[in-house]
Amino acid sequence: MVSGSKHAREIELASRGHATGRDGFVVESWQRCLTRHGLDPAAACEAVIVPQTRLKEHRQQSEELVHIARSGLERLYAQVAGQNYVLLLSDMKGVTVEFMGDPHFDHRLRRAGLYLGSEWLEERAGTCAIGACLATGEALTIHQDDHFDLTHTPLSCTAAPIYDGLGGLAAVLDISLLSSPTPKVSQNLALHLVTATARRIEMANLMASQRRNWVLRFSHSPEFLDVDPDAAIAVDADGRICGMTHRGARLLGASIGQAGGALPGLIGERLDRFFPIGMDGLPDLTRDRPAHERLLRLRDGSVVFAHAIEPPTRWKSARPP
Repeated sequence: MVSGSKHAREIELASRGHATGRDGFVVESWQRCLTRHGLDPAAACEAVIVPQTRLKEHRQQSEELVHIARSGLERLYAQVAGQNYVLLLSDMKGVTVEFMGDPHFDHRLRRAGLYLGSEWLEERAGTCAIGACLATGEALTIHQDDHFDLTHTPLSCTAAPIYDGLGGLAAVLDISLLSSPTPKVSQNLALHLVTATARRIEMANLMASQRRNWVLRFSHSPEFLDVDPDAAIAVDADGRICGMTHRGARLLGASIGQAGGALPGLIGERLDRFFPIGMDGLPDLTRDRPAHERLLRLRDGSVVFAHAIEPPTRWKSARPP
């Protein structure tokens, strides 16, 4: 384990612009911890577990998302439990509202903060995967002494953001290890798994919240279009974007030269701003046609395969003329 003085010295030097082998997002987090949050890299802090009354409030506020995410969380945990990973689902305030881990390690996990009710905002815990993910909105790994606080340096934590259909960062999915191999590349598969699970949870959430509207799902591969699409958008009866997954936002944003696919500028826009089709073209993209024929070109010339899902007839007929 790295010594406290050496770790603190590296953080201070990196914050002053000295060359480092760390990922850029790690150094940026260290800088936030020092300048914005006033944390001391030489001071070891115990993990924060919120009281049961606060935890109950946080869990109630996240109840709908947790319900939708449940099968995806259980599937991910089944994939990684054999390697001693712990699964955490954090809300927007950095509080763990769902936890899956080996009960034999309960005491060690609780001490490390890898537990239900643990609080992982940067201002509380320093550089950590959940806190950095909340700050950047990006999937990332904070591995061992990437952590700001010395008490967390044995851990390896990998997190991915979960966005709601209107573009807000709704939750963070994290899988962590009490101990892991030293090379950070050992966590590349973990990063892939949490990112894929977060994408599927966003997809399930969009489908559940947009039952009254058309949903367009996209893939770069026709073979996976109908079973595991990459992105999706929802379109209302007037042909306007009313929801999307985060990758859906990026897809549309890129098509009009909007870096990052910022959602506030996309919600309410007409479908034909991004594609050379209107509402009357959506029936041609249903499963009535083979997936490889459902090719759709965006305004920037890029091409995706599309699957249009029509709202149930009873809701269509209920709309005013």
